[in-house]
Amino acid sequence: MDRKTTTSELRAQFFPQLVAAGFVRQGDIARRVLDGGVVHVVEVQHRPRSAVFQVNLGAHLQALGDVAGGAMPAPPAMRDHDCAWRGSVIAGFRNAADAEFAYGTSAQEAAESVAFVVSEWQRQSQAFFAPFSAYPASFLAAARLAAQDKDMHPAHLLTWARVAVVLGEALLAQSIAQAALPRVTERATALRANLEGILAG
Repeated sequence: MDRKTTTSELRAQFFPQLVAAGFVRQGDIARRVLDGGVVHVVEVQHRPRSAVFQVNLGAHLQALGDVAGGAMPAPPAMRDHDCAWRGSVIAGFRNAADAEFAYGTSAQEAAESVAFVVSEWQRQSQAFFAPFSAYPASFLAAARLAAQDKDMHPAHLLTWARVAVVLGEALLAQSIAQAALPRVTERATALRANLEGILAG
């Protein structure tokens, strides 16, 4: 099937659920702005040549600024790649990280692909957005958990250290940075410098 058929199904089945949850849809992107400068993004990305689509998720705390070092777009223009935290609705058809849903070869199969997204939406979206749902409480709780996470990538730990700084939790920020530094590879000099900057206050 094609992108047009799948898009029609997404607009009929999926996007109404997002609107009911407080998102505002603009094309294939839906955004929700919460108190405290928290932005949630849901972006459907299509790969028509491969006849697949995926549903990407993003969450951002505006006080962090732009994660890529450029100009931060306003919430009504944010996309998932602008967000500090990113994920996807996982299809899981091929492996545990597979996020691609097939258009299918008929209108019925396209409808079934979208129906699967809808069936997974509540569970997966709640799991993704939970740490970013209530500012400052859920962010503080997630930052405290990050400080104890033995497997989290140091770049993600840096983000949580910055969250702790925004929350005025200097000691927590430093403990997260201290946990991250031994995991930084030799060539990641900018990451190391940023973490050392957190330690220096």
